[in-house]
Amino acid sequence: MMITDTQKMKTMKNIQYIIAWVLALCVLAACESEAIDEIGNPEFYVQVPTTAPETAFPNKVISFPIEVYADAGLEKVELKVDFQTLDGSEITSFDDPKHYQYQFSYMPTNAELGSTQEFVVVAHDKRGFTYDVSYSVQVVLEPVNMEFTLPEVLPDTLEVGDTLDFEVQIKSEDELDKIETLLYDNAIEGLTVSSFENPFAHTYHFQYVLVSEDGGKDVTFTFRATDDELKSDEVSYTLFVIGERVPLAIDTHLDVVLGMQGNSEVGPFIDLSENVVYTVPEAKANSANVDMGTFRSGSSGINLFAPTYSNAAQFIYNSTNWGDDWLGNWTVRNSLEIRRVSAEFMTSEDFYAIENDKLILEAFEASEPSAENITKTEEGEILAIKTTNEEYVLILVKTLVASSSGSITFDYKVQQ
Repeated sequence: MMITDTQKMKTMKNIQYIIAWVLALCVLAACESEAIDEIGNPEFYVQVPTTAPETAFPNKVISFPIEVYADAGLEKVELKVDFQTLDGSEITSFDDPKHYQYQFSYMPTNAELGSTQEFVVVAHDKRGFTYDVSYSVQVVLEPVNMEFTLPEVLPDTLEVGDTLDFEVQIKSEDELDKIETLLYDNAIEGLTVSSFENPFAHTYHFQYVLVSEDGGKDVTFTFRATDDELKSDEVSYTLFVIGERVPLAIDTHLDVVLGMQGNSEVGPFIDLSENVVYTVPEAKANSANVDMGTFRSGSSGINLFAPTYSNAAQFIYNSTNWGDDWLGNWTVRNSLEIRRVSAEFMTSEDFYAIENDKLILEAFEASEPSAENITKTEEGEILAIKTTNEEYVLILVKTLVASSSGSITFDYKVQQ
């Protein structure tokens, strides 16, 4: 059969039409596929906006709409946490039976600070089907937005009896609730302000007369502002005060006994501030309070050491001997500086005559170097100590029982 040129042209046109239709159908299918991917199910979906916050602040509400659609008609929308429906979250009445904007609202509490809250929005349609979407938000501390401006020029040295007198400019994004000045970790009486003409900006007047207790050391004043949401920020100013330091009172403890590692009657660790002796399990439970420990070695005699001393954890108070209570398993291992005081600087008579901390500090400063462990402790020697809390201690060793089940007895004086 002969195919004419006219028939060939008609066939080619038909093929072109078919190709064009196929391409059009592919484009439509692709568009529909993109829409489905974007929404999930175009006939039934719950869509949290991409702008929904990832973090929230305690006592601050976050709120945004969530799109809900059911082609079969909406029956109910609810919000769940831990598989439980939140009270008051159910919606069962809809102006538009197919489409609804569910208003999500949440205000974190202070107790939820640091947590991640997980929510599930569940939609029910008329067919009995459900569609759910999860939303999570991390509860974090709200940033403090305050600005402090101190005078450009402030003295770095003054004398006892001199007066500090200047102004601090404070601005806050949230309303100010209180401004105070801290000295030695306590608010200075009479310098706290809690009434503001403009709660967002205040000129704080600071005035203070340097007293003898401030003499002979660096003194730091901390200006702290707190807003009405109890967020606070602060700035500090430090100067050296010329003048003789006023000695602090001390406590004296006599006949204190620590046991060696094998002593079953007396513990080897002590809180020097409170004069509390601990066994090894007690010391682990109270590790933040432990200042010093002891043990006896065949080669190095009776040792006094800081809890940070690695050899004590490795060879004496280790897991082999003490299981879970071993020194390396403590939550806190405090540091300690120990210095031997020479007999030329201080005798036992000098020690017992001490009535304040003046000579304790002088003994420590005159007795370098510091160590976290001393060996071959001897009867009659005097040790100067600075704890991790910067308390100064003076120890007079009285008697030693030199065995692994022995003990050390000493008197000591410590700053109040």
